[in-house]
Amino acid sequence: MTTLTHVAVNLATFAALAHAPIDANYTDLALLVGSNFIDLDHLSAQPIYDPKRNSFAAHFLHKQWRMVSILATAMLFIRPVSFLGVGLLSHFFLDYLHNKRERIT
Repeated sequence: MTTLTHVAVNLATFAALAHAPIDANYTDLALLVGSNFIDLDHLSAQPIYDPKRNSFAAHFLHKQWRMVSILATAMLFIRPVSFLGVGLLSHFFLDYLHNKRERIT
């Protein structure tokens, strides 16, 4: 998925969670949008962006998706970084949906 899609989903998630009984603030929004920094591993690939490349197989931060997902799930229960966990999990989910939609193996 494109970065714009990731950011739009993060903003929609923040808007939905802002109405939850938790006290969401701009730091939480920064953590949620900042979860897209996991895509910095694209800079080590040639070409940097290839829409037909499986990010889970090609990028070093995405290759560790199981460990990052476990850490992100643990972050959900730690209030200062819970929005970072939500952002990372939604990021991987969007990448997964992109791979399925494009039939990338």
